[in-house]
Order: sequence, then structure tokens, then C-alpha cells
Amino acid sequence: MQEPLSKKQLEFIVSSVAKWNLAHGAVSTGKTIGSAFRFMQAVDQCPDSEIAMIGKTSTTLYNNVINLYFQAPELSIFRPYLTWIPSKRELKYKDKTITTYGAKDEGSVQLIQGRSLSLAYCDEMTLYPNSFILMVDNRLRKPHSMGFAAMNPSYPTHVLKQWIDKSEKGDPNYYSLHFVLDDNPYLEESYKDRIKNSHTGLFYKRNVLGLWCLADGAIFDFFDEEVHVKKKPPCAAEYWIAGIDYGLNNAFACVLLGVSTGKYTQEGKKIWVEDEYYWDHKQKMRQKTVSELARDVANFLEPYSVKNIYIDPSALPMKLDLQKFGIHTVDANNNVLDGIGIMTSEMSKGNLVILDKCKNLIREIGGYVWDSKAAEKGEDEPVKKDDHAIDALRYAIASHKVQEYNPYKNSMDASNYMSSRFQPTARRF
Repeated sequence: MQEPLSKKQLEFIVSSVAKWNLAHGAVSTGKTIGSAFRFMQAVDQCPDSEIAMIGKTSTTLYNNVINLYFQAPELSIFRPYLTWIPSKRELKYKDKTITTYGAKDEGSVQLIQGRSLSLAYCDEMTLYPNSFILMVDNRLRKPHSMGFAAMNPSYPTHVLKQWIDKSEKGDPNYYSLHFVLDDNPYLEESYKDRIKNSHTGLFYKRNVLGLWCLADGAIFDFFDEEVHVKKKPPCAAEYWIAGIDYGLNNAFACVLLGVSTGKYTQEGKKIWVEDEYYWDHKQKMRQKTVSELARDVANFLEPYSVKNIYIDPSALPMKLDLQKFGIHTVDANNNVLDGIGIMTSEMSKGNLVILDKCKNLIREIGGYVWDSKAAEKGEDEPVKKDDHAIDALRYAIASHKVQEYNPYKNSMDASNYMSSRFQPTARRF
């Protein structure tokens, strides 16, 4: 049974008749549902199958959007006419074929080069390379061509922000609508409070306020040693994980994290940095070989039941030497912005703390800042200086998924409500 759409979603559906139609703003506001509904309306009316759906990757597109057509009650009106063909990564709507693409890098441009598109749907469009955005725009060259997109904000000089500015100045080729948390009527106040409390700094401005802004200042601007640094772990660890930042010309760092999923406590998920191994040859006045560093890591981790050890995928020499000591490593998610976002979120919520023996990590956090020169070029990057323990922590936090256990799983809090309605992708709306 179809559930009612929100007023903001209906506004987007009724008004999005321009060449480009952009739903942008905070997280969990209904942008995806509204734009996906409108896109499928356009597919139904399209005279041909020159139709594309695009995501950062094909997998994220499926998880964020395509799966909603088969799960979300608001989109149930289209469900009887849709078929997903995994082998071809195609979505069928009645007699029309919708081709899917990933836009993860500059090379992805060739996937759509030469095509003429009648319709395009773009999920997480601010994450695409500019060359891909411009190519999609060029491909929409038929008289009836239209593009639909959902996105969180990025930097203020982004090409999509320029399109939004054009729409606000009355350019008929562009339509945009800004979404905020209160536009989603299904979110309870407690859930909105959790969203607000889980973001800080840049991520709060973009993901909660929906602002297009530059990355500037301290990344961990909320960090308080009295709050985030502890003398002992918050609870017993169920297991440990570790992150390694490999460096010979720079400092080498390995951090050990204790993990409690909350399965055996009422406190929920807890992660803490229990200890660190840090070798700075400039301070120690001695360079260590890869084998020596691998031996040190093996000795450092030996007393603990370490579930996974995450390392930069490019650190092949260290991975090979660790194998000699019987240590298997996992290639880390080394997307910097993803890792910083998760670290700041977990730390601001109180889920991630650091034991006071981790002197180098604590020192690095205090000096971790956004690169102002990169920001001027529209890039969100931290200053690459004195960040080795932070990188090791980032690899572990961004790569290891800890399931948060809820002992009150029968209660109708907002997260359970969202999960019951939109499994498994409600959190992405």
C-alpha cells in the first residue's frame, strides 16, 4: 500500500519540469524518495529507452535508490511494473530499459560518451567528477531530455551549486528545492536530535543544515580531553581491531582499538583507542627496516585477540612482512572524507574515546586542520602533516562496521520506525 508523500516531496514532484531538477539539503529529509518518484513518472511518459540512472558506484546506486522502488511504501505504485536484472545491472519499467552507471572517477566519462539521453537520474551527484557531471549534461540533448538529481551539499563553488544559483535567479533550465530535517514528517524529534548530535563542524553545516560551505579550521573542533580522553576503557572489550599507517620516510603508527557492540551491556556501542605503537625515526634518530617494524607490530598486538588489522592498500611491503609473522591484514577504506566523517560522528556521540597513554594520537588530533589552499580549489582535504596515528585510526574506524545493539528493540524509537518501514536503506533518505 502506498503511503503519503511529504509536502516537500510533493512540491518537488509537481514543480520539477526543468531540464535539470535538483533536490539538495540535509540528510534523512526525503530527497531520494521525492526525486525517485518524480523520475519514474518521467520514465512512464518517456517516448524511448534512452534512460540512465547513475550513482557514485553501481552498488551505491542500487542500495540508495533502486532498492527503494521494491521496499519503500511511497514508491509502491511503480512496483508492479519494475524488474531488476542483476546480471545486466538494468532496471526494466514496463517496456523500457533503464541502464545504470557508476561515476567513481574521471575514467567513468567514457561509459556515457556518445550516448544521447532522454532521462537521467543522478544519486549523490556532488560526489561525481566534474567532467562526468558536464558529460551527463551534454548527453541530455533531446528536446524532451530531463535530468533529476539528489545530493547533499558540497563546497560553494561546485558546479551544481552554480546550477542551483541559476535556478534561484529564474533560469528556466534549472529547478532546485532545498530540504531540511523538518521536511521529513516520519522523523521523530529524538531521531532528529541524534542526527544533529552525531555531526560537527563541516559535516554539521552540510549534513544537518544543508549548507554549501568550505572546509576550514580545526577538524576536531569539539575535541575536549576531559570528555574524550579516559584513563581506562569504558567497558570490557568483546574484541580488538587495529589500524596501521605505514611510513618509512615519515612516522609509522599502529593503533589498537577495543570494541564493545553493546550485546552484553545496556550502554550500546563503544569503541576506544586502547594503545598505540608509534615510531618516528626523526625523533628516535634511527630508521627501522620494514621487517623490524613488522616485528614490533606483531609484539605490540600479540597479547590481544585482534579480529582485523586494517592497513592502507598501497602498503604492500608492510603487508608482506606482517604475513611472515602470521598476521593477516585487511585493505582499509582509505577515503579520507568518509573516514573523517565517521571519526567525528562517533567521537561527538561519545561512542569513541581515547585512553590517555596514546600521547601521539591525542597530540595529532589537536593539530588536525582542513587545508585552506585545497578548499579554495573546491577540495575537502586535511593538511598532510603530523597525521600518522590519525590515519591509522581512520583506517580502522572507516573500515570496520560495528553493529549497534539495541536492547530495547521493541520500542518505537525513530531508528526502529525507519528501519521497519524502509529496510534496508532508510538511513540514506
